Amino acid sequence: MSQPRAAVVGGGIAGLTAAWELARSGAAVELFEATDRLGGSIAPVALAGIKADAGAEAFATRTPAVRDFLSELGLAERIVSPNPAGAWLQLPELAAPLPATGIMGIPGDPEAADVLALLGPEAARRAAEDLTAEMTWTPGQAPTLGEVVADRMGSAVVDRLVAPITTGVHSAGPHQLSIRTAHPKLYDRMLEEGSLARAVAGIRASAPAGSAVQSLTGGMNTLVTALQEQLAELGAQVHLNHSLRHSDSHFLWEGDYDVVVPALDAAQAAQLIGGDEQPVQQTPPAAQTGTGVALVSLLVHAPELDSHPRGTGMLVAPQVTDIRAKAMTHISAKWSWAAEALQENLGSSHHLLRLSYGRAGETGGLGFDSTDEQLHAAALTDLPWLTGTSISPERVLDHTVVRWRRGAASEAARSLRESLATSAQTGTRIAVVGESYAGTGLAQIIPDAREVIQSLLK
Repeated sequence: MSQPRAAVVGGGIAGLTAAWELARSGAAVELFEATDRLGGSIAPVALAGIKADAGAEAFATRTPAVRDFLSELGLAERIVSPNPAGAWLQLPELAAPLPATGIMGIPGDPEAADVLALLGPEAARRAAEDLTAEMTWTPGQAPTLGEVVADRMGSAVVDRLVAPITTGVHSAGPHQLSIRTAHPKLYDRMLEEGSLARAVAGIRASAPAGSAVQSLTGGMNTLVTALQEQLAELGAQVHLNHSLRHSDSHFLWEGDYDVVVPALDAAQAAQLIGGDEQPVQQTPPAAQTGTGVALVSLLVHAPELDSHPRGTGMLVAPQVTDIRAKAMTHISAKWSWAAEALQENLGSSHHLLRLSYGRAGETGGLGFDSTDEQLHAAALTDLPWLTGTSISPERVLDHTVVRWRRGAASEAARSLRESLATSAQTGTRIAVVGESYAGTGLAQIIPDAREVIQSLLK
């Protein structure tokens, strides 16, 4: 296709990536976003004038896809790695560093000292049985992460090591999360190795050198700024506060565009494509009701935190009853640029922390639908537990509360994408991108959007 006209509906990271890929190929691009800003869950938040990430704060480095994308955008020099100290895990009876050899909490060495400290001798011995037990899983199966880990290593590994990470990172329990969604390569590698532990160890050994995640100086929100600037340079038109009804967007399907890319979830995309006359619900996640995650960011003055007593943060096991947060990230301990910004603007011993609330399937707990006041009060109560130090409320200098809806790849999304790929399209070419199709995380969303657009333009 030469000089196609393209419309992208949805200005989250998938839509921005698709629009950039289209624009740099020579397409005349228009991007329609229902809210007043671009970026979706990649967004900035400011506390006492210090800007940080309100949503996604890092990307996984298990493939070079995101780093390559950032380099093409001219952001290579801004890529940074976190403090290697790593995060801790809070169990009902103790807090300790997460195992150094794990993926998603699954130990690559079940007999390691840090695994033994968290599991205890009996559960560690059960986990080590994976190394010699017969492999009963087959390629044609589609199990959850919890099913596989419980079978290979025992329920204690699921409950004490894996659940705190999946509920903290994916807002879903291990038995709610497909193993292929949790990690695209883990299941197949396990079948090859005949052991889950050896699969974890092999993936870690073959991963690119360096940390498992990286970010950008100033936060991942700076990626949105860079994309917006480059889209403008490439001549793309961006329409904010622009909700679409199918009837209003008839121009999408009447020859005005050669390419239409709904960067929406499966239900929204099907609504737009299929002709539903109701407005396409691109409403911001913070304004929607339902399940999701609420993030409370706190700026504190606390010399006790200068030594980073809990590493770069804390993941909380679901069975812990004294702490209502599911995770805490010590942002200024994790990212040196944040610590430097605090030191430069506010002086020494200032720290930025972010607490996460809302587990999938949890009823009656704090989370997405809780009020700002409830969440702030809970964060003040949880903070001393999570940091292991006594931090009084008057030393909290500023705070913010944001909410994000969490999604994941689904069968409905896969069916929609397959139907678009196999149907005989005449005139307008349609492709869908986003978390519903690619899975959770920038390391899946960005390369998926790029590949879809590159295939569409061949």
